[in-house]
Amino acid sequence: MLKSNILRLAKKWLIYLMVTLVPSIIISCMLTNQNMENQKSKYKFKAHQSAKIHANNLSNFIGETIGRVEMLATLINTQHDDLNNIYEILKETHEQDDRFSGLYLVDPKGDLVVSSNPLNHYVNVSDRPYFQESIKTGKTTFSETHFGRVTKRFVITVAIPISPDAITKGVLLVSIRLDEVEKSIKSILKDEIIVVTNVDGKTEIETSKPIPNKHYINASADITQLPWTITAKVLNDEAKSFWDSFMFFLVLVLFIMNLLYLLVHYYLLNKKGKKERAQMEHQKIELLGKLAASTAHEIRNPLTGIKGLISLLSEESKDQKAQFYYGVIQNEITRINAIVSELLLLGRPTAYTFEISDANNIVREIEPIIQSETNYMNVGLTIKYSKDELPISCVKDQIKQVLLNLTKNSLHAIEGADGTLSITLEKVDDDCVIQVIDNGKGIPGEKINEVFNPFFTMKEEGSGLGLTVCKKIIDSHNGTIDIHSVVNKGTQVEIRIPIHKSEK
Repeated sequence: MLKSNILRLAKKWLIYLMVTLVPSIIISCMLTNQNMENQKSKYKFKAHQSAKIHANNLSNFIGETIGRVEMLATLINTQHDDLNNIYEILKETHEQDDRFSGLYLVDPKGDLVVSSNPLNHYVNVSDRPYFQESIKTGKTTFSETHFGRVTKRFVITVAIPISPDAITKGVLLVSIRLDEVEKSIKSILKDEIIVVTNVDGKTEIETSKPIPNKHYINASADITQLPWTITAKVLNDEAKSFWDSFMFFLVLVLFIMNLLYLLVHYYLLNKKGKKERAQMEHQKIELLGKLAASTAHEIRNPLTGIKGLISLLSEESKDQKAQFYYGVIQNEITRINAIVSELLLLGRPTAYTFEISDANNIVREIEPIIQSETNYMNVGLTIKYSKDELPISCVKDQIKQVLLNLTKNSLHAIEGADGTLSITLEKVDDDCVIQVIDNGKGIPGEKINEVFNPFFTMKEEGSGLGLTVCKKIIDSHNGTIDIHSVVNKGTQVEIRIPIHKSEK
């Protein structure tokens, strides 16, 4: 017994884990991955925009600088060999613009002829690749970042050839301070980190160092004039570790899954309870039917003898008082016989021969009986037949008995001279719907669920088996019977039986 209980409990826990925990883990993993991808996309876009802005800013900085230097080269070209005047031009330009580390006029051999900075020693730049390329191509060239020989600081040198009459007269060298380039980058810096690298991947400028153990999203953009790449590093301050996000979603999803599990569990328990109650009710009806059938047979035999003897005695006796008593006994015997008949019907086997009959015709056959009853009770009768054919697979006599029982109940419930009874037949979807409606005293709400229980009755002389028999008959026809009632307003009984579909 203990082992069985443990196995049953283990099975329940296994089902619980399979229904709640496993799906929660799978869903949480999916949500976590999606969340991290969304975060990554968001900050990737931000980093891309930042890199693009800084690349444009640096391109503008370099472009503006080159534009000024080329204008300066054009001006120097007009000075011919006036070195003093050239010196004044270079010195004045140097003093007015902090971007320049130095401006130099170099002859075709690479010797510095004029310098905006004081020269304490002989300087030759013929070994510089940018100088050689400028002499060779006659175009503006750029150097890599290097340590200046004159200023002793990191610079980028621009070489602009001065070529009167297509003959290179010399080269104007302009050194741009790397710290000024960095200053230009920082002037529009927000919360990102900017790293500038050259074509070899070497870092030229880095605005700050990344914070350790922090997650950064990177995006890069190229500079137009220089072989540089700007990389923007944006701190993902919303980023959590995979497990932090996973645990958050797991708790949330697990709560929802448990709530759904409880709702489904409650629904299944409720459904199971209704099914068990229906089975118990069915078993009760079956047991009651068997008991009723056997009891009815045992009662009917002596009852027939008693009825015959009472008839003989009543014929022999001339006493008026005795005749009254005999009449009462006969009426009670008749009532007992009616109850026994209903008991026999309740317990009778359900192996009947079904046939296809039109519900309209079934009601027409019993209309005279109902009409006579309503006339006797002084109740108005209305029967509304369906315009459509209503073929149903049924035992015709049983359907008649159900309708006669229902009309009988309605007539007993009607009080007063303004009573009305109506019967309507119609086709609704694939069902034949028959309604029996009266304006009688109705059934209280607390008792409406008991009307189909055996021996429940609200009539003083009722057996309490009429509606039980009706329900059993309708159930055997795969139909439903429902009662809706309002006290002092009336009762509506609705029967639904599937319409027979002929095979084509």
